[in-house]
Amino acid sequence: MTTGIGVTAGTGVTTRALVARGDGTAPDVVTVELLPLGERDVLVELAAAAVCRTELMTVDRALAGHERPSGTDARLTVLGHAATGTVTSVGSAVTRVAPGDRVVVTGTRQCGSCFYCLKDAPGACDEIFTHMERRVGTSTTGEAVWSDGGMGTHAERMVFVESNLVRVEGLAPARELALLGCGVTSGAGAVREVARVREGQSVAVSGCGHLGLWMLRTAALAGAHPLIAIEPDPWRRERARQAGATHVIDPRLDSQRPFDLTAAVRDLTDGRGADVALEAAGTTLALRQSFELSRLGAVVVPTGLESETAVVCLDNLQYSLGSRTIRGAQCGGGDVLRIVPEYERLLASGALRADLVITSEHTLADAAEAYELLSDPRSLTAIILLADADADADADANADADADTDPAAHAADPAADVADPADADAHAEANPDADSHTDTRAHPTPPREEPAS
Repeated sequence: MTTGIGVTAGTGVTTRALVARGDGTAPDVVTVELLPLGERDVLVELAAAAVCRTELMTVDRALAGHERPSGTDARLTVLGHAATGTVTSVGSAVTRVAPGDRVVVTGTRQCGSCFYCLKDAPGACDEIFTHMERRVGTSTTGEAVWSDGGMGTHAERMVFVESNLVRVEGLAPARELALLGCGVTSGAGAVREVARVREGQSVAVSGCGHLGLWMLRTAALAGAHPLIAIEPDPWRRERARQAGATHVIDPRLDSQRPFDLTAAVRDLTDGRGADVALEAAGTTLALRQSFELSRLGAVVVPTGLESETAVVCLDNLQYSLGSRTIRGAQCGGGDVLRIVPEYERLLASGALRADLVITSEHTLADAAEAYELLSDPRSLTAIILLADADADADADANADADADTDPAAHAADPAADVADPADADAHAEANPDADSHTDTRAHPTPPREEPAS
């Protein structure tokens, strides 16, 4: 469905925003005059936003399945779906937030009143797709400007539907609060709200990009054991250890013999397979592998998105008779009004280790560089700092945390690796489909791993 905000005349309120042009070219910054507030709209002055690999689908026009207005195949779209900022004005029917409130913009919506929200399934809220196509303003050249998924957080200020917003206390710096809109909520929620991991359960996480690391960290806090990370890139495997993985596995095939990933996981789980298998690699192959390496009666949680048209084929016999449960995890699957404040407190305490996931910072002017990093396996989450005051405050608040990013300080015993004995140089090649992002200047390369004997 295509919706606008307010009427077509401008308000005089302008914003600089990072836009994709819908033709595959690199994003750039333009000035946009915003449309007036609708009755349920909220204007937010943004402080920081996170960059997610999903944005590449907008840049590359991969998500073409939603209805689009005639003649607008190539158009200006403000990127971004996770941020934090301060409310400056609200529409006449807004009840959730008020001017002056610190908020997180989430990559989902929760209206609280539709069939799904009332049935305790807010991850399927009616408003998630009804506001997917949303015009937000007009460029200085007279072009209509839309927002990515109805959000568009890579801007100085933006208008959002109130169901996108969650009020927070501001306990953590803006650079960390921005993570709550997508990565933290999706990864931690997959563990806490969807799989509901308990102490002593065996957990396998496929893919150690930003989502996988949030899953590992949250599962470690829950007491999962063994906690198995499956990742082809050695740098990311090191991050997985720091997040709390008790074992790491390189899933790629050896040139001399096939490597049996399922057997490797069963060897670590008394021959059964994982109690919980979490997919965070963004490929249908990883989802099939997660299903296969889980035990009978296990919970399997897919979170990645290879494409809008990708199809997953599963073993009919194992699915029908194996008593496995597959649970989707749209933005963590839980009540964001409850879980976002919970995760804010975990971030503020340091328990979630944001330092493991934030790998570069950018201003809006150089934000296009963050998109160039998305194909780098050492780029996990880039942060765009949108307000100078918040950037200065963040720098002060994180001075101590930044000093504690030495990989050796949190590394597990390398002997816990279950590595395929392939040429170690080949391991440096990134899995192009895994969710990715990192600034190597801030995080030096750990020593190259040796295969376990």
